[in-house]
Amino acid sequence: MRKNQLHLKLLAALLALGLVAAACGGDDEPSSAAPAPAPEPPPPAPEPPPPAPAADADGCTERYEVRYANLATFILYFRDLEAGLADFGAENCWNFSAADAAYVIEDQVAQIEDFATQGVDLIIASPGDREALVPAYEAAAAAGIPILSTGDSLRNPGLEIGFIGTDWDVEGTKQSEWMVAQMGGSGTLARIGGPGASEYVEKRKEGFEAVMAANPGIDVVFNQSANGFTQEEGLRLAQDALTANPDLDGIWADSDALALGAATAVEEAGIDHVDILISGTDGEPAVFDQIRAGGGVDMTIALRGYAWGTQTAEVAHAFLTTGSTGQDYFIQAPTIVVDATSIEGTTNDDLR
Repeated sequence: MRKNQLHLKLLAALLALGLVAAACGGDDEPSSAAPAPAPEPPPPAPEPPPPAPAADADGCTERYEVRYANLATFILYFRDLEAGLADFGAENCWNFSAADAAYVIEDQVAQIEDFATQGVDLIIASPGDREALVPAYEAAAAAGIPILSTGDSLRNPGLEIGFIGTDWDVEGTKQSEWMVAQMGGSGTLARIGGPGASEYVEKRKEGFEAVMAANPGIDVVFNQSANGFTQEEGLRLAQDALTANPDLDGIWADSDALALGAATAVEEAGIDHVDILISGTDGEPAVFDQIRAGGGVDMTIALRGYAWGTQTAEVAHAFLTTGSTGQDYFIQAPTIVVDATSIEGTTNDDLR
């Protein structure tokens, strides 16, 4: 009996060991659980940025093709304006060049049309005629080339991205009112006007005529237009005016070159400069010198061509780099009335 009980206990122990072994042997059997998901591939590495454009010898990574249609380099104002543009362009990565029309309107039209075929980035122009330059501006617009006007503008502002200038009516008024004040509101006056149909000539004449109409004590005894803005024309027309009116009290000229020619005519006629007033406009150093000396031309409006050119270049560069001038269509340029009082303490360079 005891032996049987012992056998039973051994059998139970063996059965228990078999169950445990079966449980542990499951490691060698295939599992019915789902396989673990494969790891996701890493995201692609970002592409490296393109290399920065290489700078040229002047440190420029981009250059702008800019052209200037200059009306007449024989006029100091336009010559200085071009110098202001060129100096700015040299420091601001422009490929800059200019064409001189020498006040031949047909040539200026052709020059702008030629610029339009070159695929330049921007054209700057000083249009010598408010109507005749329209086809040239339209050619540039058709080629997708913006034009910025300086000095003068067209009648149609829609063809310009802006106009750096002044109200020439106001400038003509300033010069005329100065003459009236110096003449004490009475006397005889000659006007030597400029040639052509530029905004400069037309609007300054409007200012002159408005002031004269308001001052009937001033008798305009001579009123003619020159064939060009030259001293020779000023001399010729002043001689005509003085021949017909030997006691002339004043000469109003549309430019400093014309005024300098008039001063020569006065001197050749043996008239004392204190007995006749002469005024011009532009800002010629020779006129500044005469004003300081108290003989010859007595007054001018300094247009400050170089400063005007720099201002024009700044506006142009804003458009080139941002697509906008950042300003209204009309942008006022600097002008200064220069006479014996205001010229004190200044140099010619100060007025450039």
